[in-house]
Amino acid sequence: MNFQDFLMILSCLALTVIVFYACKFGAKYFLLGKVPPIILSSVVIILLIEFTPLDYEGYGESTSLFTWLLMPATVAMAYPLYIYWHLIRKNALAIFTAVIVSVFTSLLSVYFIARQLGLEEVICASLISKSVTTPVAIEITKNLDGIFSITLCAVVITGTGGAMIGLGLLRLLGVKNDAAIGLSMGATSHVIGTAKCLEKSQLQGAYGALVLVLVGVFTAILAPIFIYIVSAS
Repeated sequence: MNFQDFLMILSCLALTVIVFYACKFGAKYFLLGKVPPIILSSVVIILLIEFTPLDYEGYGESTSLFTWLLMPATVAMAYPLYIYWHLIRKNALAIFTAVIVSVFTSLLSVYFIARQLGLEEVICASLISKSVTTPVAIEITKNLDGIFSITLCAVVITGTGGAMIGLGLLRLLGVKNDAAIGLSMGATSHVIGTAKCLEKSQLQGAYGALVLVLVGVFTAILAPIFIYIVSAS
């Protein structure tokens, strides 16, 4: 790596951090407080790539550190999991049920909606892991010969969409139990939804952290089998 490449990496990392926090704090003054900063900052970064000499490939390579940091960030969610482990053990059946329902609902809904829209198999394979945290979703897509960029977009949209409307929707439906909220958000909106839960309650975050890991494991196991079965039928 030469000095120019090193400078490019530092510049892109700094740009990403500055844009993120500018969007996070600036949104409060433009009536956008309900929109997750990841959405606003992504829009800004896209505009910068589109209208400046910065190119997508160079930016992606320079900021790969952030993608790597998703893995230890996911592991760090084990802290609230440890604190509330005694409660989680008591609700093992509910957790297992949430995982199974979430995985099969996600697989079936993605596949049949994709088929109704006439999407190609490779697109379906790329969308199948939309409710799984990014590092796991990438590995699933790799095994299914999908398209990484489509998977990343689907994961981000699913997570941010859940973070934006998930808690409000659950409140509208009368769901008040922290365990139920954490399980719902973690199973559908993975890390982003769980992070939103952590802002409200560590107990919600603990259930969300556990279920997002289990959903990732079960999806990684069942997705290739599911794709094989539906492709052969």
